[in-house]
Amino acid sequence: MDEHQGHILIFVSRRSPRLDYIFHHLFGRILRVPFRFTSRIEEFVAYNGPKFSYTTKAFGQEFHISDSGFLYEKGVRPREISKGYWRTLPVIFHTGEPATIPFDLFAAAFYLISRYEEYLPYEPDEHGRFPYARSIAQSMGFLDRPIVEQWLLNFVQALQEKFPGFRVPEPEFRFEPLVNVAVSHLYKHKGPLRFVGGVVDNLFRLHLRNAWARIKYAHFKRKDPYDTFYKFIALKKQTGIPMRFFFLLGVYSHYDHNISPARPALKRVVKTVSDYADTGLLVSYEAAGYPQRIKQEKNILEELVHKPVETAHYHYYRNRLPQAYQQLLEQEFTHDYTMGYARITGYRASTAHPFPFYDLQEETPRELMIHPVVINDYQLNFIYKYSPGEALNALIETGNEIRRLGGVFHPVFHNAILSEHEDWKSWSKVFTELLKHFG
Repeated sequence: MDEHQGHILIFVSRRSPRLDYIFHHLFGRILRVPFRFTSRIEEFVAYNGPKFSYTTKAFGQEFHISDSGFLYEKGVRPREISKGYWRTLPVIFHTGEPATIPFDLFAAAFYLISRYEEYLPYEPDEHGRFPYARSIAQSMGFLDRPIVEQWLLNFVQALQEKFPGFRVPEPEFRFEPLVNVAVSHLYKHKGPLRFVGGVVDNLFRLHLRNAWARIKYAHFKRKDPYDTFYKFIALKKQTGIPMRFFFLLGVYSHYDHNISPARPALKRVVKTVSDYADTGLLVSYEAAGYPQRIKQEKNILEELVHKPVETAHYHYYRNRLPQAYQQLLEQEFTHDYTMGYARITGYRASTAHPFPFYDLQEETPRELMIHPVVINDYQLNFIYKYSPGEALNALIETGNEIRRLGGVFHPVFHNAILSEHEDWKSWSKVFTELLKHFG
């Protein structure tokens, strides 16, 4: 068979759920090239197209990747991860020579994408989350890059050196901003108790301007500064760029500050936005870990939009694995957009492509698609304290790298970014210029 036409033939000694999962993801979803397994040596030797062996030892001089055995294990246990470099890139599951590629690429990708390290014991942060500082990506210095896609790019180049006629499709890129609506209205529709409490608190802290703003917006016919939804809808109509909105509908708490979903103002916003954009549930801080609360919030949103709600994002990124994803599955969600870190820009799963949740407790992929999110406006504004210009540059740089390697760019924003109010002065241009760049 001509190598220009053929699929990739992969020799493996045996199969496993982990092996099938990661090969289908890397070759089927990311590279988008046909492949086939064989365990017959004579078939492998006779094949003239692109091929490689994934075994503990090479047969001869073939293109070989050493199998570390990790993909045949079951369950989770602490383990030493061998580290090294390959073609300037940091790698894990390093195996060294004489393999063509000196690390177990498939075990490494599975370890990162399955979030194996988040199943191991760790000390959570103050919000019960996996700390990015504990990740192998941070310790090895590749948290800020989609290392899985970079490994695959080098892999393709190495395979082309052996099989010059081998080609892969151009990387696919998609841009879809996410908008979290944690506070739909900053001042209006809060109710008398929250209004009085807010004014008293502002006066006690001598924040006189904020106290006056509460009074002005609440009692005079001024549009609430965070009620920016008509601007988002206009931009979506103008650019044609898809946007996805997540609404917080949980009860008021220390970390959940939205107005009540029983209030007509929030109902109006949700219904209006859902007519023009995809909507999902912003799982409240207090609901994380409590399936019944998630169900209640999902039911509220479904009653407002009159259609099934299948997408979720956890407020404060409180998606502790595997419980968070198991709970989403229980409530019939099919997509999650929380695979990122709240306070640092980075690739939590080391990839920019969506992937099915692999349940390491059950050793099987599940019907829940995980969408990586890398960067958000809260980080840029309040953690890094970037100027709007610096923030735009960071967003464009992140998106350009994903476009170069392939994947989906999901920057996370809040409705406040178009408000031009206080801390968000001059930030609306960040959003509009980003749309222009990737539109």
